[in-house]
Amino acid sequence: MRVVQCVSRSDKTHNEDVAGARRAAVWVIDGASQLGDHTLVEGRSPAAWLAATASAYLARTPWAESGRPIRDVVRELILYVREAGRHAGLADAAGFPSANPQPRAPGARPPRTLPARRQSCSRAAAFVDPQFDGAEERLLDAVRAELDRGVAPATVYARAQATNRERRIQRNTPAGLWVLADVPEAAEHAFVTTVPITSGMELVVMSDGFARALHPFGLVTDTDALLDEIAAGRAEALLDRLRTAERADSARVAFPRFSISDDATMLHARLSRTD
Repeated sequence: MRVVQCVSRSDKTHNEDVAGARRAAVWVIDGASQLGDHTLVEGRSPAAWLAATASAYLARTPWAESGRPIRDVVRELILYVREAGRHAGLADAAGFPSANPQPRAPGARPPRTLPARRQSCSRAAAFVDPQFDGAEERLLDAVRAELDRGVAPATVYARAQATNRERRIQRNTPAGLWVLADVPEAAEHAFVTTVPITSGMELVVMSDGFARALHPFGLVTDTDALLDEIAAGRAEALLDRLRTAERADSARVAFPRFSISDDATMLHARLSRTD
C-alpha cells in the first residue's frame, strides 16, 4: 500500500483530525470537538489529545500485519486510550473526549464518514457506518425548519448546540452513538466490512470535514467526481474552495451545519499485490 497524498487542515488551535499509515494499513481519527469550555490534556484540546494518542498506538502496534479482527484491534485501542487518559487526569467517562476512528487494513475497515475506494475506469464504492448515515441530516432538519420560519440563526444554533450536548451524554450507551472513547463495549458496535482488492485499486479515507466538499456544499457532483479531484492532485485546491464557501456562509443559513468550518483530513493510498 503506497500513500499517494495526505491533506490535513485545522480550523482550530489544535488539529483534532489525525491521519496515519503503516504497512498494509491507513487510518483517520476524527476527534469530536468539545461543546463548551475544556481543560487542555497534555497541552492539547481533549479531542486533539485523543486523536493523536490513538494514532500513535495504531502506528506502533502491528495490528494490520497480524491479521487480527478489526473489532479486537478497536477494543485494544480503547483500553489503551482509557489507561492513557487516566494517567493524563481524565478520571471518568463523563469527561472523556471522543472520536470517530477509520482504521483500514486490506479487506476490512470500521466506522464513519465517507471513505471511498475505486479502481481505474470503475465507479467508486463508498462505505459509511449505518449509525451515522443520515444522522446529522435528521438533526439539521429542525435547524432548517426554524431558519425557514425566520428565526435568527444565532438563536437556532444555540438551541441546536444544547441538543447536541444532550446527545453527547448518550454516546456509548444503547440510546446513543458508539464512538471511540473509554468504553470497550463500543468495539462490538464498530462497522466492519470486507471487499476484494486488486493491485492498483485506490483508497481514500477522510473526515467529514473534508467530505463537506460534496455535501452540503456541492463543490463536486458525486463521490466519483470527488475522487477524481483527489486522484488528479487537486485535493488542496478543493479544500481551498471549501474554506472559501464556508466563510461566505458564516451565518450557516444557505448551507445549515453545526460549525462554520471543521477540521478536514484526507488520505489517498494505492493498493498493490503485496497488500
